Amino acid sequence: MSSIVGPAPIVDFDGTVADLDVDWGALRARLGIERIGDLWDVETADWVQVTSAEEHGASTAVANDPLIAILESTQAIAFLTNNAESAVRRFLRHRARIADRVTIVVGRETLAGPKSDFEVFSAGFGRCVEATTHARGDGPVVYVGDMDYELEYAERLGAVSLHVRDVAARA
Repeated sequence: MSSIVGPAPIVDFDGTVADLDVDWGALRARLGIERIGDLWDVETADWVQVTSAEEHGASTAVANDPLIAILESTQAIAFLTNNAESAVRRFLRHRARIADRVTIVVGRETLAGPKSDFEVFSAGFGRCVEATTHARGDGPVVYVGDMDYELEYAERLGAVSLHVRDVAARA
């Protein structure tokens, strides 16, 4: 079955497939930072608190049902996210129809840096491309996300990039 995202898309997680139920403002205030990504700049154990919040938020996250319906028609899915890999897996526990298609989750632990850094994004993206190659065949790599920088990076790496709002509107 053909779909707008192809047979094996690479997708972002929070803000794309789901909206995590996390009070990011309160979490940043508690950690004394302006952005969660600021934690990459210091040696800290605060990632444990972020992961815990993400896992809890994934349990009650609001799913992007139009996108999930599209993903149910794919052969494979790769996640590329700044979130904890465990949060993605927790979200997928109750979504077997897409969980069975996930070939790889490349999250914060694997990235070991912010996805907003092109080199970090590129390395994670490469892992996702490799994990979905068989299912994609000769088709283009498709990336679905919600942030301009990631869509730009995916295009720089040769992918078709789709903003989640455009995908959902065509569902």
